[in-house]
Amino acid sequence: MAQYFWIGVNENDETGIDFNSFVDIPAHMKGMIHFSKEAVRYSFNDEKRMVTGVMIAANQPIYRWSPELGDHYVIFKADTIDLIRRKFFKNGYNNNLNLMHDPKQVQKGVTLVDSYIVSSTDPKLPNVPEALSAMNLQDGSWIASYFVENDELWSQVKEGKFGGFSVEGWFEKVKINTKNKMNKQKKSIWDLFRGEDAQVAEKFAEAVTAEGVAVFYDGELAEGTAVFVELEGEQIPAPEGEHELTLEDGTVKVITLNSDGVITAVADVEAEADTTEVEVEMESSDEMRSEVAEAMRKQTSEIHERFSALEARFSALEKENQTLKSEIQTISNGEKFGAAPKAVASQVSSYRDLLNK
Repeated sequence: MAQYFWIGVNENDETGIDFNSFVDIPAHMKGMIHFSKEAVRYSFNDEKRMVTGVMIAANQPIYRWSPELGDHYVIFKADTIDLIRRKFFKNGYNNNLNLMHDPKQVQKGVTLVDSYIVSSTDPKLPNVPEALSAMNLQDGSWIASYFVENDELWSQVKEGKFGGFSVEGWFEKVKINTKNKMNKQKKSIWDLFRGEDAQVAEKFAEAVTAEGVAVFYDGELAEGTAVFVELEGEQIPAPEGEHELTLEDGTVKVITLNSDGVITAVADVEAEADTTEVEVEMESSDEMRSEVAEAMRKQTSEIHERFSALEARFSALEKENQTLKSEIQTISNGEKFGAAPKAVASQVSSYRDLLNK
């Protein structure tokens, strides 16, 4: 079963990020946008060369693999992201930028000019930029904007070579205790809806993945439905990818989720058919084929023996026929060929009758 870990960062050690990177596919799968005279999204004029994207997405499972842990997911909580951001600026790393996490491709002529945490509830914090609103970013996500003077890099950005930002640094991993079975009596999941009516909470349905992790969703399990997991009281989008789910009624389905935990495809899993009867029929069929083959071999052998006997009889008749023809010719020529010509003539007559039948 895949494990989940909170990303951990401490105030007074080396943990945190020291570089940001322009990458083709960011780990958090959240894209970036650029502003130029070809695509003005905000109130910037044509001369502004700004690129805005997601530094870290809050509560977003990010797939990882390591020899020690195997397949696992790491998640940045909102308060951890805020600490990472503060340490990033405190340590003077704000202009550290490379391409594709390659230390040999550190970029010059790029300046971080804007950095903020988004919130839909705190009036002191900005909302998610309109251009990034389709990414379903949760409160606590970190957004940043770079001014790109580097002509070569700006051309690459406009050409779409990069898909987003991806931070790099040193982090701790704190294992998360996951809810791994369905239990309607447990109320911990509803803690994340504190202050709401219990009747509202009860509308969430529950299912279990093939790995034993409980997932929850509102309404029907259909395209467009958001699926989430409960991780120590936090509502986290279920990981991107394909998951086999067993529903509360025993139905099994396979769902495909995007990076926001939203269903993009649903397929039913048919129960395995009972093959016992089929196997018995196959065994019976095999026995029947064997019996038929044996009968055919016997019949072929008998036909061969009968054909050989008929062939021998035909050969004997051929010889006898040749003899009769010779005797008839002799008689026709008036020649003698035996001691009793009358008997021979009578025999020839009978042979003629035989040949004319």
